[in-house]
Amino acid sequence: LASALAHSRKPQLQQRYRLEKLFPPAVGLLAAAVLWALDFLFVADGSSAALLALPIWLAVGAAVGWLVGSWRARTREQRLAEARLGAVENATGDAVLRTDADGLIAAWSPAAKAIYGYGSGDIVGLPLAELFPGADAGTFLDGRHLKGDVVEQRRRDGSVFSALVTVIPTGDEDEESLEAVIVARDVGEVRRIRDELRNADTRFRSLTEHLPLVTYVQSAGRERETTYVSEQIDRLLGYTREEWLHDPGLFLRLVHPDDRDEVAAARDAVEEPNGLRTTYRMVGRDGRVVWVREEAVTVLDESGHPLCIQGYLQDVSERRSAAEQRNELRAAHAAAGEEVRYRQAKIDFLAEAASVLSSSAEVSSTVRQVAALAVRDLAEWCVVDELHEEGTVTRLAAEHEPSTASSPEPDLDPEPPVADLIRGRRPVVADTYIRLPLMSRGHRPVGALTLIRGEHAPPYGLDDLPWAKALAGMIAVAIDNSRLFVEVEARQDAGEVLSHVGDGVFMLDRNGLIRQWNPTAAEITGISVERAQTKSAAETIAGWQELAERIPVGTTKERVRPLTLPLETDRGERWISIAGVEFPGGTVYAFRDITEEHQLEELKAEFIATASHELRTPLAAVYGAAQTLRRHDFALDAAGRDRFISLIVDESDRLANIVNQILLANQLEVGRVDLETEPFDAAELVERVVETRKTHAPSNITLEVEAEPGLPAVAADKDRAQQVLVNLVENAVKYSPDGGRIRVGADPGDGAVVFRVVDEGMGIPADEQEKIFEKFYRLDPNMTRGIGGTGLGLYICSELVERMGGTIWLESEEGKGSSFYFQLPSIGAHPVLPRARELEEQAQAQDLTG
Repeated sequence: LASALAHSRKPQLQQRYRLEKLFPPAVGLLAAAVLWALDFLFVADGSSAALLALPIWLAVGAAVGWLVGSWRARTREQRLAEARLGAVENATGDAVLRTDADGLIAAWSPAAKAIYGYGSGDIVGLPLAELFPGADAGTFLDGRHLKGDVVEQRRRDGSVFSALVTVIPTGDEDEESLEAVIVARDVGEVRRIRDELRNADTRFRSLTEHLPLVTYVQSAGRERETTYVSEQIDRLLGYTREEWLHDPGLFLRLVHPDDRDEVAAARDAVEEPNGLRTTYRMVGRDGRVVWVREEAVTVLDESGHPLCIQGYLQDVSERRSAAEQRNELRAAHAAAGEEVRYRQAKIDFLAEAASVLSSSAEVSSTVRQVAALAVRDLAEWCVVDELHEEGTVTRLAAEHEPSTASSPEPDLDPEPPVADLIRGRRPVVADTYIRLPLMSRGHRPVGALTLIRGEHAPPYGLDDLPWAKALAGMIAVAIDNSRLFVEVEARQDAGEVLSHVGDGVFMLDRNGLIRQWNPTAAEITGISVERAQTKSAAETIAGWQELAERIPVGTTKERVRPLTLPLETDRGERWISIAGVEFPGGTVYAFRDITEEHQLEELKAEFIATASHELRTPLAAVYGAAQTLRRHDFALDAAGRDRFISLIVDESDRLANIVNQILLANQLEVGRVDLETEPFDAAELVERVVETRKTHAPSNITLEVEAEPGLPAVAADKDRAQQVLVNLVENAVKYSPDGGRIRVGADPGDGAVVFRVVDEGMGIPADEQEKIFEKFYRLDPNMTRGIGGTGLGLYICSELVERMGGTIWLESEEGKGSSFYFQLPSIGAHPVLPRARELEEQAQAQDLTG
């Protein structure tokens, strides 16, 4: 519309321009004519000379009008040019400045202020050299830089930048100094952007050329011309980049024929929002097939118009091969899973069958239930035949699946092949059936199992034999258990008796295998019933061969006396009283554990020997001294006589002490010791015992008292407490043959008083400390250190302390001495002695029962 309006007004503007050019001369002519008329009328008075001057007046008027018109046009053009220059200065982003004839800056545009940093008031009137560092500014006004050149410029802050400077002279060329208009454009940012673009392009190409894939760029038009492709195309398909760029149709020719149409259609849709994502095959130069993954997108400009298409080709052959292998593995895994499920179904079936067979001893019903399970899951027919003891075979179960039955129904009686199978004891596997013998624990045939598959079921193979054997084994065990159950019921009463009898009983068959082993036998020997059952006696009982030769064995009619023999067990040596009875099926042995009685007899024998020795020594001393005193042929002075009498007294005391210990031990054992509870001072008791023992102690023994003052009164039998303390001190003296210090003391405890006797003697081995308070126990039984004794002292101490409501214990280290402690209740803690009360109650109960 603007163009049409301008075109329509063009003649009018041209006519107006012509009129404006003719208007000044016409005005001049008119003015000259008016002036001539006035001069002719009023000055020349109509003279002919004035008439002849008319052309001169007209010529002068026309000339003056033309000159005025020219001046006006020039002035208007100058104002228009200045207006246009000002509009350009205000609109452009380039710096525009003017210089006068002296080379001073005469005008300064707003853009110049933004570029140089000077305001118009700061720079106007200054020489142009202020903007040109190190150069003569006059060289830019001599016409050599009219087309522009990149020169260094200086800003107000002193920084230097590159600018494209163009000089436009505005004065006359003949003048020595020219006015000029200078246009400067800051090209430093442009250069920086250009360098960054160049660097970015270099980085892009370096990246694309080192990626493990082929990148490309294509035009966005219908031609889809490839403008760039990375060098990896050579490694991918064997074609160079130049071949790829110069042959536009090469790409589609290399696509596998089976994928070509699909790839062409996909590439046509690359300009859609989702771009291109596809996988296909390509054929390389050497004929190999390469699977590639292609992805491409359309690059748009700011206005949304397509600029180009960028994409890549990636070799995914290995990934594709791995995917195919993975798919194969998945298929194999699925097949294996199906096989596992099939096997699991068999396992579940066998587990359920085992549960059913073990649920009842009624074998006929359980076998029929198992056969029903088999035809539900694994067969169409399941037939079980049983072989009896007399050799006959009967059909125990014959189950089938009615809904799918396609095989002929078996006979009610077992077929001849079943009897042959039982005799041959070998399984038979065919496509349509499996037949197996039922073997008991003793490898005796007890029947047969027959499985028949359906018409549409897969044929049987050797893989089906293991689970079929497992089923046959469970059925055989069930039949065997059923038979054993009858036999077990017959022997149940005898078994109950054997389980509760107090003697150990076991039975050996003719082969020496243990067929019966009662709980008492297991308790005595430490050999469990499970460990002994069905094992040979030789491998179960240690030293059985030697024992068997010595054990007396009789018959059911002739009884023999049992013999006491040692038996090695896991708990050590045990002494048993054993005898055997032989019968047609084997031998029954009965034995009793008499280890404690045997040990007691040994202890009694040892005690008798020890007591005899201990009694013989003081008796011999007394007898010898008495005989000496009776002799008349041997003269003794008074001192000698006193010495022998003193020896007789001391040895008599020793003899009485031994007899008293024996009697007291016997009284303690039968509970005939009377105890009285009375308060007494523990410190006084300790001092009295120590003072008494010092007179009889060896010279190398030192007795010390360590009793704290202010001890609470003890509530116990004072005489028995003194006897315990004396026994412990004498024991410490006796077991300190090398001498040393013995400390006797008492300390307060929690509601009790603790007495202690600490020596530096032989000490007690760790493995002997538990037995030190046993009856008849002696630490040096063979008297290797010359230490005698009856072995009753510590036993008496333990029994007395316990009956007084206290406790006794020891701490010892071999070779470093021993510490014996016993505590007794203090006043108010235990008014009645527990052990004494218990013994009193037992005595009353015995009196009541007669």
